[in-house]
Amino acid sequence: MTAPEQQQQNEPSREQLHAHRRIFWDAWQRAKDGVPLDAMQVRIARVIEMHPEHHHFFDDMELFLDRDFHVDDGMNPYLHLSLHLALEEQVATRQPPEVAQALEHLMSIKGVDRHAALHHILEILAETVYFSQRQGRDPDVMLYLSRVKELIQK
Repeated sequence: MTAPEQQQQNEPSREQLHAHRRIFWDAWQRAKDGVPLDAMQVRIARVIEMHPEHHHFFDDMELFLDRDFHVDDGMNPYLHLSLHLALEEQVATRQPPEVAQALEHLMSIKGVDRHAALHHILEILAETVYFSQRQGRDPDVMLYLSRVKELIQK
């Protein structure tokens, strides 16, 4: 199988993409409407709230669900929000512990605000996911943790 065929095989179907984006859409709409949220929806709404630059994507559900984002466009906002959510989960569960340690270090020792500190870690997570997808492999967790630990040592 060629590299483009492998990558295409790893890409989610349109239905999967819509289902995942719909979770974000529903959480944000419920939060805006003041409807009670479950724990995951609260975390999603908080991540979206931190990113007013992406709020316009939530103005039109069809555009939000169907829009394709390309590498030339910068980071896909849906991917960005998803990575933020993954990091929030890693920090909340302290799994892996290095992520929470790096966040605490960046904030308390380096004086970086929480959102900016998350972005430092998010860049590493995004690169880890990107390279694993390009290679058609699972993410290299050890490399991810090694790079996260470097944030503490800087």
